[in-house]
Amino acid sequence: MSTKARARLQLLIVASLFLAPVVGAIALFFYFPEYIPAGRVNYGEMVSPARALPPLNLLDEAGAPKPETLLDKWTLVVVANEQCGESCKAQLIVTRQVRTAQNQHRGRVRRVYVAPTRAALEAARADLAGEHPDLVFVAEESGTAARFFGDTGESRVYLLDPLGNWLMSYPHPIEPRGLHRDLKKLLKISQVG
Repeated sequence: MSTKARARLQLLIVASLFLAPVVGAIALFFYFPEYIPAGRVNYGEMVSPARALPPLNLLDEAGAPKPETLLDKWTLVVVANEQCGESCKAQLIVTRQVRTAQNQHRGRVRRVYVAPTRAALEAARADLAGEHPDLVFVAEESGTAARFFGDTGESRVYLLDPLGNWLMSYPHPIEPRGLHRDLKKLLKISQVG
């Protein structure tokens, strides 16, 4: 083999080493899309596009309006039934742990318990306030919150941004590390709230 032929062969080998990954990626993308990983970086179920909250008639125990409750901070919302059962209580514990784990940013996070009636609100406060002193209790008697979040009877935690947009939801049981990672990322990149 001549020197010129050997040089050309080496050039073709080197060029094929650089072009093979590009050709492979193009083939994978266009001809074998089922092998492309569908990775995601968030743990919760993303609401896409984010949905702005409708006007809610939130009331405290005395019946005073509390419209600002779901605004100005990152908010973890639990929309409860008449009673807070075991899954509801487990979610409240996870949200408390995740809020505490935000360290210096925990003041930017609020936890809200939305009861369907003022009577259910009073019962929940009596049952839960001792264990959850930072939990904000409100009632929303029209059922608008449950309809907005698509109440399926399944216990969930909803994440709202400080502008009142619903961003994510977390079904029971919640993986605390996943919720913590999601919230930590959002607090890091957001200057709001």
